Amino acid sequence: MSKQGAFTLIELILVLVLMGILAAVALPRLQLGSQFEQGLQANNLVGLLRLAQLRTMNDPEALTNDIGFKQCGRVVIALNGFSLSKDCDSAVLLTDDQLKSAEQQGLFLGKTGLTMTVEPSYTLPLVLQFGKKPESEADKNYLSEASRLGRPFINDVQLSEPLEITIGGKTVHIETEGYIHAP
Repeated sequence: MSKQGAFTLIELILVLVLMGILAAVALPRLQLGSQFEQGLQANNLVGLLRLAQLRTMNDPEALTNDIGFKQCGRVVIALNGFSLSKDCDSAVLLTDDQLKSAEQQGLFLGKTGLTMTVEPSYTLPLVLQFGKKPESEADKNYLSEASRLGRPFINDVQLSEPLEITIGGKTVHIETEGYIHAP
């Protein structure tokens, strides 16, 4: 009598139990669809804000008008996206072409096509910077105290309460002393 190869009932049950455990652990950790994309953009916003903060803390010219986005320390937050300030002076997002060419070079400078909310409510678009220009022309080559400490300002007014920017259910927190995080 020849013996045929087959799975036993115990082996089949064991495989089903292992697949159930794996599905229960792994599937909740996978964010799918636009929620994943929005959460990723919230993390990208944290990185861009930290980049602007570091630029301002290290370069006295990072808040100079018409310096260009490659050295600028200002981030524009609009209803439909965020980016470095186009000319480091106005509340204008970088164009889609600038953003795409930066992505091709491996740089992340912002994203458009998002749904964003800001609390406490501000009129959007707004310009967020970390520090402010020196008070006098004689001090233009030196960082102000607010710039050295990376304190956040909106339209040249220091934040008096924490700012929260929500992108697709994930919130980016900017504390009044400059700490940026997205739990």
